[in-house]
Amino acid sequence: MLSVKHYLNSCLYLWLFSATITLFAQNSLDRTASAFKIFDERDGLEVGDIHSLAYDQEGWLWLSGLESELGVSLFMNNVPKLQWFDGLNFHTVNIPTIPTDFSPINVSLHKRSDGQFYFIMSSLESQRLYLFNPNTFQFREFFLGQHSDQNKITGFFVQGEKAFVANNRGGVTYLVRLEDDLSYSDLFELQSETESYFRQVIFFDDHFLTSEARAGVIAYSLKGDVLKKFNYEDFGLRSIKNQEVPTLYTPLFFEGYYHFVLNNETSMYKYNSKTMSWARSSFESSDRVNSLNASLPLRKGTLNDDFGNAARFESRDGVLTIKRFFFNSTFEGESAHFAVDDAQIMVSKNLRKELFFSGSGKLYYVMFNNNNVETFLGDHSIRSIVNLKKNNYLVTTENSGFFLIDIDKKTEEPFPLYLNNKPFPISEIRGVFIDKHGIWTNYNEGILFIDPETHKVERFRHFPIRAMVNDGDRLVYGSVKYPLIEFDKVSKRNQPLSKNDSLTMVDLIRFGETFFATTESGLFTFKQGKEGFVDIQVESNKLMMLDVLEDYGLMVTTTDGRVFRLRHENSKPELIFTDPLKSPIVSVFQDAQSNLWFATFSGLIKYNPQTKSLIRYMEDDGFSNNEFNRFSTYQVNEGGVLLGSVRGLNYFETDKLRKLERGGKVVLTGLTYFSTKESTNISVVSFNDLAQVNEVYLPAENKYLKIQVAPKNLLHQPTLDMEYSLNNGEWLGIKESGEIQFNNLAAGKYHLKVRMVDSEGAPFGEAFEMNIYAKEFFYRTIWFALICVLFVIAVSYYFIRQANKEKALEQHYSRSLLKVQEEERIRISRDLHDSVGQQLILLKNQANATQNQALVKNVSDTLEEVRSITRNLHPVVLSRLGLTAALEEMIRQLDENSDIFFSTDLENIDDIFADDEELNLYRIIQEALNNIVKHANAASAKLTIERLKHKVLINIQDNGRGFIVEQEQQSGTSLGLKTLNERIAMLNGKLSIVSKGTGTIISLVIPK
Repeated sequence: MLSVKHYLNSCLYLWLFSATITLFAQNSLDRTASAFKIFDERDGLEVGDIHSLAYDQEGWLWLSGLESELGVSLFMNNVPKLQWFDGLNFHTVNIPTIPTDFSPINVSLHKRSDGQFYFIMSSLESQRLYLFNPNTFQFREFFLGQHSDQNKITGFFVQGEKAFVANNRGGVTYLVRLEDDLSYSDLFELQSETESYFRQVIFFDDHFLTSEARAGVIAYSLKGDVLKKFNYEDFGLRSIKNQEVPTLYTPLFFEGYYHFVLNNETSMYKYNSKTMSWARSSFESSDRVNSLNASLPLRKGTLNDDFGNAARFESRDGVLTIKRFFFNSTFEGESAHFAVDDAQIMVSKNLRKELFFSGSGKLYYVMFNNNNVETFLGDHSIRSIVNLKKNNYLVTTENSGFFLIDIDKKTEEPFPLYLNNKPFPISEIRGVFIDKHGIWTNYNEGILFIDPETHKVERFRHFPIRAMVNDGDRLVYGSVKYPLIEFDKVSKRNQPLSKNDSLTMVDLIRFGETFFATTESGLFTFKQGKEGFVDIQVESNKLMMLDVLEDYGLMVTTTDGRVFRLRHENSKPELIFTDPLKSPIVSVFQDAQSNLWFATFSGLIKYNPQTKSLIRYMEDDGFSNNEFNRFSTYQVNEGGVLLGSVRGLNYFETDKLRKLERGGKVVLTGLTYFSTKESTNISVVSFNDLAQVNEVYLPAENKYLKIQVAPKNLLHQPTLDMEYSLNNGEWLGIKESGEIQFNNLAAGKYHLKVRMVDSEGAPFGEAFEMNIYAKEFFYRTIWFALICVLFVIAVSYYFIRQANKEKALEQHYSRSLLKVQEEERIRISRDLHDSVGQQLILLKNQANATQNQALVKNVSDTLEEVRSITRNLHPVVLSRLGLTAALEEMIRQLDENSDIFFSTDLENIDDIFADDEELNLYRIIQEALNNIVKHANAASAKLTIERLKHKVLINIQDNGRGFIVEQEQQSGTSLGLKTLNERIAMLNGKLSIVSKGTGTIISLVIPK
């Protein structure tokens, strides 16, 4: 029996621990939720006092209310606000302008069956009614009656395809049916008092059920006859004198029946429309709320989703309790508890998955856990697990001690430890074992023994333990830079086992008769005094954890995601798996279907050895964290697994675990760009306009572009990121707001693609694509460049043509001049031959007759000179013997009449050229040879002519003093060079002159 002192210590410890747990619970997720988010003005929420939450047909959330989170003000104008939320950003919609003296106290949305909203702003004196289209953002105001200022709406109710209004006109309240075209019909008069507000108007096939604060609960026929007025006895309650009339609050429709809260009752009542009777509802308040102090303020509410599910919520003392009820299911969703002040309005598309609710100027989002994974100890890092009894498991944490978990009742409670009747803190646990004596574990200084009944601790200090194995009457463990050690449970003594005393242990396990240890030095083995290392193809510092599987043997994991196995104690390690993400693997286990499971720092992997396929489960799939801990995997009977992480303990059954189906697509939710027409940035905001956008044009003067995107139609709300690429380039991350901004996009055509990626970086869902055309200034476009090029080409063509014309005229003039020159030479040559030559011959004959030898010689020399001049003026031998002979004759004469030694190497080129071409070629060679004689001061010269298939090569070379070719060409005074160029052009040939001061080489290429 525990002592009084021990009992008091236990109570104090438990009270302190419970207070700590309560504090943690108020700042963490409920076990049923996998995500909990809070949005406020820092996230763009402008509706401080939220009056309505509603989903449109596209699945976007709409919020209406007042700007100030302080609520209604009677002294200042209240500012109405309307926003929609895409999951990332709040978008504000401009509402119609209202008079300055109209100060709304309520701004509400009521969804019609066609997806449009009734938007109502109510002040103390009047209302303004609109039909709002969320796709076009258009408002259409409508009125009830000709004198709308005399009408007052005292209740607005939308039920399926029908809309009803409690309309007070002149002190009389009518039930009005509102048609889709905004026409209306008065149905009948309602019993009410002036300024009284109707809480409920419910339509049934044969009657209406109404609730008003002063008239009470009344059933009307469809024609307005009072069928029944309900009192407290109809609800099974006793009436009290002067008690207020029954009033119905917070309607909830579930499986064909309406359920209501009656006045301030905590219970709900179900209405049978067939018998118009009431019965106690099964929707009760949660035990947690009922156990609180009844004097504390209690806020209650209900909601239905689109799938027939329902929920009831109650808020008191800063704790919100939500209890869900699922359609056609025997399972009632367990209560969820959140630390939220003043929860007010809730909405959900599917209560199995998520809900939004408002409170204290904030919007809250809850995503429920839907993947058969139960989470315990969500704020703790789990270290080791052992079965204590039946479905109770003892769980150790990194720094928070021991807990007792019941996986059936889904409870968790502290398991305090005591040393000398004082709480004993514990940390750095590496294993926990139970035998007939009690609980064995370790702490940062050695080994601990725990009495499971009294929780008293006995400690045995020795060394800090890195890994430990329970081996019958002993514990075998390893430390840092120490040998393998055993602790005898009976004698309570430590003694070394291995001779190697420098082992830094990572993990330790017994396989057969051998102890295996992963150490910083390698895979160490110890068997009956024999020790050594196993040859394994892994760097020793990458060895990690050890597990033994019945069908596989010893499994060895590494820090880079590899798994090796040893079939037997003496087998060689073989690689059987490599994680594509190369994440450290902390444990390995096998299921009944022979799948292997690998717990890693990046999720849990299910691996099929036959198909080599794998599935990776992450936080999105229901787990509390992606990083799992060492020493914290425990397989429960019938396929259950307890798996510890750095934040939370997860319980699941392997055959029920499912990968989260994400679905969804990325859609455009906002677009801002510069408008040349408006000379400012414009924004596209309505859904209809955004849906039409598949391309955007940016003007040259301002290429600013802001794009907002958001995920839509997600089957679940996973942890996701979005990224974009331009023109199939690198994928770039998008900031959390879903905003992509280009301040000055370079001119060009771009294809923008935006996609969703999960926590593994894998894309999913449907991507968003759009073309962007960033225009360039005209003077920078290719068209402008093309025009400029064409202009330059045209101008150049003009000048080139003019130059060609001038050149052609010049060439024509030169050729004409040369032609005239040749004709004149021929004429002069003929005249010299026919007149002067004949006269000289006659004179020579006369001199011969006189036998005056001196005269004869002079006349002969003169005659020969005239003949030489005649030959130079017109080479008669050219026409008589051909070009080759004429050139040979020219060389012979030059050789005879000059000090230069001339040589030739001529191939016959007769009959290749026309007469005028032969004459030109003759003159070119003649001019070149004469220049050698006159200017070269050469000792020798050579003429070479080579006849090829399509051309004739002529080379004239001397060893004279040479000249500067460029200088002579640029001076324009060298008529010889000019004449050479003109004549070679007439032959369509090419002229090359090379002169480097040691001679000159003139090369001619003449086409045939």
